[in-house]
Amino acid sequence: MATDGLADPCLAPHPDSAIRLASAMHRFPCPELIPGDLSFERSFKTAGGHPTTRALTSQADEARISLSRALSAKGAKVSHQSIVSAAQQYNPLIHQILLSCKVQPESARLDQRLVFEWKSGMEKDDKEKKSFKSEALMYELVMSISCEGMGRAGKACEDSIAGDFASASRELKQAAGVMAFLAEDHLPQWIARGNNVEEKALPSEASIGVCDSFKTLLLALGQQMAVATVLVKKSVPNYTLLAKLSLGIAEYMDLFLSTLRSEASLQMSRIDPTFFSLLAFQVSLQRGLSYYFLARNSWAEKDYGVAISMMKEATPYLRSRSSATAAKGLPPLDSRSGLKALKDDVDELRSHMGALLNAYETDNKKVFFDKVPDSVPENKNLSCGLMMMKAEEYKLEEVEPAPLQVGPAGGTGKPPTPGEDADRELARQLQEQMDLEEARGAGSSTSRSSSMSSPPAPSYDTLMSRPPVPVPVPDVGRPPVPGVDRPPVPGSTQRQKSDEELARELQNKLNCGFDG
Repeated sequence: MATDGLADPCLAPHPDSAIRLASAMHRFPCPELIPGDLSFERSFKTAGGHPTTRALTSQADEARISLSRALSAKGAKVSHQSIVSAAQQYNPLIHQILLSCKVQPESARLDQRLVFEWKSGMEKDDKEKKSFKSEALMYELVMSISCEGMGRAGKACEDSIAGDFASASRELKQAAGVMAFLAEDHLPQWIARGNNVEEKALPSEASIGVCDSFKTLLLALGQQMAVATVLVKKSVPNYTLLAKLSLGIAEYMDLFLSTLRSEASLQMSRIDPTFFSLLAFQVSLQRGLSYYFLARNSWAEKDYGVAISMMKEATPYLRSRSSATAAKGLPPLDSRSGLKALKDDVDELRSHMGALLNAYETDNKKVFFDKVPDSVPENKNLSCGLMMMKAEEYKLEEVEPAPLQVGPAGGTGKPPTPGEDADRELARQLQEQMDLEEARGAGSSTSRSSSMSSPPAPSYDTLMSRPPVPVPVPDVGRPPVPGVDRPPVPGSTQRQKSDEELARELQNKLNCGFDG
């Protein structure tokens, strides 16, 4: 309690270190594009003689060069916004080339091979890190889309450092949408339809399991930014809501790790180990913050004994681990650790929590005399956290196939590799149906010019209206998500509804560009 006009130590505000730690995230580099001697314009010189196709291949070459330049920047020169913009410019162009080859396989002949080469940005950077090559146009599209997603995650990291947590949260939701699109739509189609498509021969960004797990991780990081948005306010926050959000972050990070282990164990071994140290740090920190916020709420509600018990429960999560397998505690923060930059903030937060616990115990012994339970009562604890973040839907821009034509010599090279043999079969079936329909129409017509050139490529809408070839798609479901697939809140229904409404209000503010 306050005495002699001094501020009440039991009401001390959270330190700035809590904001910095709560918003700390790992910045993954984007994939690296190896330019090579690759040119769509040269490769499609014969088949792409139509003016529309020539313009398309020329634009694709220019966009690929722009993306390569944006990705090749190092250190402080890296602009994640430039990477996102370059990928957004390139994606519809490579998508249009891919579609053109799918629907006109007999005319798609290359004058020069297309060999796409990339290095992963997620994988640890050492002498053993290798590049991955493929002639599949789908591979090029997948990696370019991944650049857009990881570029947004990098932009979120920049925004977080600048203190713009609301913008960072929006970027991470969009990045999660990109990963969801790859994991649930694009990659399953490629893997299911393609012959000889093995994930172990591809960068981690082209793995269904990696994309599926990273979608979950990016949502957890987005919620970190939402919590930071609330903590930067000078007013007293809603501690109950923050406790649920922090626990939701920890649970989603646990879900990310279990998904990665079960669905992408091979790729997991390639990923930078520093990232997993920060992940373990955040899981323990967020669980500790959840108890810290609950303790502050209990004290404000005059439940003094429970507040002390909760603060005691929070402190072990902020201590150093007793062993690598310990259930509670932070990884090492010494000079050899990749997390050493966080040590000063951790020390400040530990000191604050210790001083707050001491103030609680002092006031309770002298004034309130409330019984302190040995452990947090079950009815006061949170059964699970709350996840308010949802991935923003990502879609490829709709495009029309560009016309391809067989040259005088009937084409000089081999067909490109879209990476989907089933799509080629579908295109052949569609072409046969169109030839039959044309033949029937010719029988009833009075004349037809003998000099008529090859019919133009069918439109995208025409193709999509025809029944597709059934393709088995593997089940890429996920385990139940705490805080989403079951009621996330202890206590009364009325209290839970109020917290959900507050979470939705916070999410709406973040969506609209407000800072909470």
